Amino acid sequence: MGREKTLFKNSLIYLIGNFGSKFLGILIIPLYTHYLNTEQFGYFDLVVSYITLLTPLVTFQITDALYRYLLDSKDSMESSNIITNSYTIMLLNLLILNLLLLILFQFVDFNYKYLFLIQLDTLILYTIWIQTARGLKQNFLYSVSGVIFTVVSLVSNLFFIIVLEYKVNGLILSNIIAAAVTFIYVEYKLRLINYFNFKYISRKFNLKLIKFSLPLIPNVVSWWVMNGSVRTLLTHYEGMQANGLFAIANKFPSILLMLNTIFSLAWQESVITESKSKDNKEFYTKMFNYYIIFQFTGVIIFLSITKFLMQFLVDESYYISWTYIPFLYLATIFSGFSSFYGASYLSSEKTMGSFYTSVLGAVVNLIVSICLIPVIGIQGACVATMFAFLTMWIARIINTRKYFKININIKTLVELSIITAVYVYLYYYENTILEFILFILALIIFALYNKKLLLKVKQVLFNKVKLLNKIKV
Repeated sequence: MGREKTLFKNSLIYLIGNFGSKFLGILIIPLYTHYLNTEQFGYFDLVVSYITLLTPLVTFQITDALYRYLLDSKDSMESSNIITNSYTIMLLNLLILNLLLLILFQFVDFNYKYLFLIQLDTLILYTIWIQTARGLKQNFLYSVSGVIFTVVSLVSNLFFIIVLEYKVNGLILSNIIAAAVTFIYVEYKLRLINYFNFKYISRKFNLKLIKFSLPLIPNVVSWWVMNGSVRTLLTHYEGMQANGLFAIANKFPSILLMLNTIFSLAWQESVITESKSKDNKEFYTKMFNYYIIFQFTGVIIFLSITKFLMQFLVDESYYISWTYIPFLYLATIFSGFSSFYGASYLSSEKTMGSFYTSVLGAVVNLIVSICLIPVIGIQGACVATMFAFLTMWIARIINTRKYFKININIKTLVELSIITAVYVYLYYYENTILEFILFILALIIFALYNKKLLLKVKQVLFNKVKLLNKIKV
């Protein structure tokens, strides 16, 4: 199978597993906005944000090392060695964290503290188990686990929020149950515990895994700084309600972020497997220029329909959040570009580059947020997020140019940037006829710029259908 087809196939598999959970975030917005006020939803969003911060600190981001080395594993013995040492590091750190937090809870009181701890534990176990499945190239199982997480989470949310009226408690319990059920399912299918063998525990190999993973922590933490710290600053300057509005505004760009995440998962595997090929520069260049087109044309479509959709998806008290979405869309584009280049750090094992560029992005985010949030409120947080990811992308272009060479199609980049800027400007005009015209134009622009990509997708799907018909005959 050609590498482009492999990338497309893996993207499709990850789409199946991730689309449901991400789409759920949009689908369930009416539930959130109807049963929770802006302050309650803002509090839950902060809980999730702090769990996102603690996870890489607790695990040393060992999941990336686990995935990277499992892909190169040649036999079950080597896989067992990688899994044993990775799990040892993760479980030991998790045990220490639990003891420290239980002691801290005796002196510091805050809402949902024990539920917070249980959610952190279950999500960490869930994450490392599904990442192991991915490293073992069980991509279909990885996708199925995503579907299970989605279904369990949806049912739990409906039960706890509507029937029992648990509100924030219900949201946290839903995450706990979904993570626990999915973790048990993956373990049942793969019996990963059988890979664990005490005789493989090696201080030297542990240090190798940690050396690979530690520089990646700032990469993940920087995402928290660009999201969690913004939420904290918003809460400080504007109150918890502002954080709730910002959280809802983020739900719409999360559709594009979902697509970015899906592609990034498949792209990481392609970059690692193609890192030693002679023509990898041509492959990377071709894929990134496709990616530029898809990102910008996708945002153009989203900009043309967002206000229309929000009328049906959010409660009236949240509707004002439509004004904050455009710059978050742009931030998502640049975060996607940054992730595209970031995959090269895994393939080359030069993870310190991820450290430097992530810290730079986080610092820019913090500085711009502090300058703008007191002046223009929530919009300042959105602009800061956009500038931070743009800075990180540019820094990674410079940092990786020696081993990850890409010739960016500047003409296409400039054209699409101008068109997107026009759409952002017109977005703030509230005119139904104009919105309809912009939507039709957006579809035409998408079709024209993505013509080659759409033809390739059509050809792949046509071949699949043709093959299935032959099997039936």
